[in-house]
Amino acid sequence: MSRLKYLLPISLILFALVATIALSKDPPAAPKTTVGEFALKVLNGADYESPSHKPMTAEQAVDILKKAGLKLKGSVNDPLAEGDKSAYALAVASGLLDRLSLPPEGFEACAGLPSVPQCHACCQGLAGATNKSCGKACGQDHANQQHASGSEPTP
Repeated sequence: MSRLKYLLPISLILFALVATIALSKDPPAAPKTTVGEFALKVLNGADYESPSHKPMTAEQAVDILKKAGLKLKGSVNDPLAEGDKSAYALAVASGLLDRLSLPPEGFEACAGLPSVPQCHACCQGLAGATNKSCGKACGQDHANQQHASGSEPTP
């Protein structure tokens, strides 16, 4: 009889432990990252410098990534799909981050100048120009000018 006296309390304690463990198996779902939050994280991680030097909105961040070639599905407030994460990884592998520094508005006036310093000085005078965007745009423009055409003899 003395053993039966302990069986009921021990059984209740074991039942309570099993019930607690069973209920805690499914942790609360983490909040989903939205397309806009993801775009902001990407641009902040890439040290993207906004031409206006103002904090960027999620809508602006998504537009910049789309202009750079990243195909994001859904609107700014939609949850980020796994396919979007895969598309981002593929885009980074193919040079997405290099395309994020777009030349400032009106850069066409500076393109084609004979040297990078001349191009850079011209570019710095444009509205919304940054040192980074001008340096990248002028360097790329000058590199494009240096390619020999098919009709030129090679040394």
